[in-house]
Amino acid sequence: MTPQLRQAIGILQMNNLELNELVSQELESNPLLEREDDRLADSDAGEQTIDDYPDAAAAPEEDYSPDIDYDNQFDDSGSDREGYETGSDYSWDDYNRRKNAGGSEDFDYVEQKLSGGNSLYQHLDSQINLHFTAPRDKMIAFALAEQLDAAGYFRGSCGDIAARLGIKPAAVEKILKIMQTFEPSGIFARDLAETLSIQLSDRNRLDPMAAELLKHLDLLAARDFKSLKKLLNAEDEDLLSLIDDIKSLNPKPAADFEHDLTSYIIPDVFVRTDKRGNYLVELNNMSLPRVLVNRHYYSEIRTAGNKEARRYAKEQIGKASFLVKALHQRADTILRVSEEIVRSQQEFFAKGIEYLKPMQLKDIAEAVEMHESTVSRVTANKYMHTPRGIFELKYFFSAAAGSYKGDDSTSTLSIKHKIKKLINDEKPEAILSDDAIVELLAREGVKIARRTVTKYREAMNIPGSAQRKRDKRPLK
Repeated sequence: MTPQLRQAIGILQMNNLELNELVSQELESNPLLEREDDRLADSDAGEQTIDDYPDAAAAPEEDYSPDIDYDNQFDDSGSDREGYETGSDYSWDDYNRRKNAGGSEDFDYVEQKLSGGNSLYQHLDSQINLHFTAPRDKMIAFALAEQLDAAGYFRGSCGDIAARLGIKPAAVEKILKIMQTFEPSGIFARDLAETLSIQLSDRNRLDPMAAELLKHLDLLAARDFKSLKKLLNAEDEDLLSLIDDIKSLNPKPAADFEHDLTSYIIPDVFVRTDKRGNYLVELNNMSLPRVLVNRHYYSEIRTAGNKEARRYAKEQIGKASFLVKALHQRADTILRVSEEIVRSQQEFFAKGIEYLKPMQLKDIAEAVEMHESTVSRVTANKYMHTPRGIFELKYFFSAAAGSYKGDDSTSTLSIKHKIKKLINDEKPEAILSDDAIVELLAREGVKIARRTVTKYREAMNIPGSAQRKRDKRPLK
């Protein structure tokens, strides 16, 4: 694998935010690279393009033609399961120096994501992926995480998020309750009383007296202990012990982490339907950097410059040409892979998640004639805006489960959705055991073991039948 090919693979794996930062750094350091918008806005350039400069032919193409055809030119020895470290492969020194320079006064999402420090983003991201498996639940969780402030409080509205995602507010509230069990203890609370309540509960110290005290934090702040003793019907010793417990809690649970969490999902591709109901896939050109090689300036340097200037120009045009071609190939690869994903999952887009088909990286790789690891990298950290919401491209890949029909046409995500739907629809007087769920799924042709149902149910944070029976027991 050539150095240029390794650099091209690094660019392929970047999301749009990282890519724009990289291009900005290159534009600052390379005089032979310019934004396409700047070229078009230049009144002297008019409608010119890079092909309008005949002097550019003076430099042999092989001097700076980059070798970055990553589709079929390297051995697929490094699979997506092993990961791919791109940080040491870049040749852009300024970019690397900035990445390794540590934090600055201004928080930057890309810096936060790539940094190796005590990152709130990384801490929550790992917990979201641990607790939620369904794409729908993950999208709700990330929408909630976007509304955290620097102290770790949830400052958004479940109703607003529900309206934006096209779901019921109760579904958002349910995910929020789960996220309030995340570490650090007390995170995702909506106010001080709630974060203290969560922390006391985690320590098994949230008794009725403590719960009542949290309703009167104003009296505690005013040190009106007389009124508190009367309200709580507590002795001095009990009140002092309770106050000591409160003082040991952290009113700002996320304060120990670097920076606030500010993450925004910018789709890389859009999926829409035409008048005939066909799905169309388009790149998000608004977020893609568009650059050109300034060959006119290169010709001037080669003609009028000295030997050192010509050597510098040759080096810079090589870098500029490489970047332009790498950006073009990245865009083309993302589009090809996205189109094949949409083609393979048309039933999902038309009917919903129950119709999500099992699909592996190798299925898409074979269809678009690429290596599996290339597909893995192009789907990492890339998002698709669809009529059914925003999904990471990797959400569409799931393993197949067996069926009594003798095929593997049911995805594990689809089975999890079926299990969740069965439990949501169960009546208080007819709570389903895991064995009963196995039987109901078998009637639909899904072959699954009871222990697998249990595993999937626990992964979705759904309690067992005994607990659900207690929870759904009608009040008398």
